Amino acid sequence: MCYHIASLVRHGWSVYVAGYFDTPLPQTLCAPSVHAVRLWGVPTALSRLPRVLFPLVALIKVPLQTLSLWLTLVALTPKPAVVLVQVPPAIPTLMVVQCARIITRSRLILDWHNLAYTLLALRLGPRSVLVRISELLERIFGRSAHVHLFVTHAMQQHLARHWQLRGHTAVLHDRPPSHFARLSATEAHAFFERAGPSIWGKNVMRSHPTPALAVTSTSWTPDEDMHMLLDAASIYESRARLQHEPLFLSIVITGKGPLRAAFEKTMQKRASSEQWRHVRIETAWLAAEDYPRLLGAANVGISLHTSSSGLDLPMKVVDMLGCGLRVCALSFPCLSELIKPDINGDVFSDAAGLASCIERIIQMPALPPGSHTPFPGSDPISWDALWDRDVAPLLCT
Repeated sequence: MCYHIASLVRHGWSVYVAGYFDTPLPQTLCAPSVHAVRLWGVPTALSRLPRVLFPLVALIKVPLQTLSLWLTLVALTPKPAVVLVQVPPAIPTLMVVQCARIITRSRLILDWHNLAYTLLALRLGPRSVLVRISELLERIFGRSAHVHLFVTHAMQQHLARHWQLRGHTAVLHDRPPSHFARLSATEAHAFFERAGPSIWGKNVMRSHPTPALAVTSTSWTPDEDMHMLLDAASIYESRARLQHEPLFLSIVITGKGPLRAAFEKTMQKRASSEQWRHVRIETAWLAAEDYPRLLGAANVGISLHTSSSGLDLPMKVVDMLGCGLRVCALSFPCLSELIKPDINGDVFSDAAGLASCIERIIQMPALPPGSHTPFPGSDPISWDALWDRDVAPLLCT
């Protein structure tokens, strides 16, 4: 959504951004024409309640979100010409915007990144009554819009066929912003000097001044099996001990979320019990401006994303390709729209495959500074060029 905002501002639009803003907007979006409107948040304690109490939490959460979003759209902000909504989330967002656009006479653009009910199914199970209700509501209130944007052709075809969508449909593959690119050796050195000690610690930086660097990001939710990465690290360690001059592998996991603490505890036990000497895993939370620098200085990107719907693509892989990284990606349907083996990365299905993929890619020469890893197809590599071609003409039609 941040990329959409930047593109709208570039085209002279005044943008009101409704959200919870757990983290501030990036500095690149701090413009006079961008106005942040904070929605009412739900008390943190409610989100930490046991799963069995989820229906009770929903009874509190949904009405609060509905009222907050409704007031934002019809009372607290100027009448919008266009309402752009990223899906998920879907409930109550889709119901509110469909009703509000009748009053405001706004054009509605739905930017489909996944199907919200499939994410709920990860938490409650696919047979849950709440999941079935969620699917029904998402289908009814997501069917009609002036424009439907999709991150994959597969999602476009699936929803057009099964939901009988009304409105213009277009595929808008994610692309990284222009400042995502491969760093030069000098730029990478400056980044490591400044941010390295906070990620790895001074001792590691001194002991292994030129390690192979693998990077992944996660929101620490159940849809990513981070323990597969642990198993791959163990396999890499065991194979490295058989080599004469193995590369020390540093794996950095960025992001924060509910499962991070449990993973760190398991990882520390594993590293200690197996006495890792050739691999090390660090978890980090980086400033928004440092994330592309870390990617631009790394040797390989890792994606453990498994699509809940089988129809979306991981934005993290797009960012990695934009920063000149080859990517090891866990295989799932639709991934072929983004990853082409031997061109911009490889796919794997288990920990052994991930370890082998890392070993192959870290031996490859790095791409030149300022470059991007190739994207499939003939679409422009630039988000700006893609947005100008496919989205800008739709805003006023």
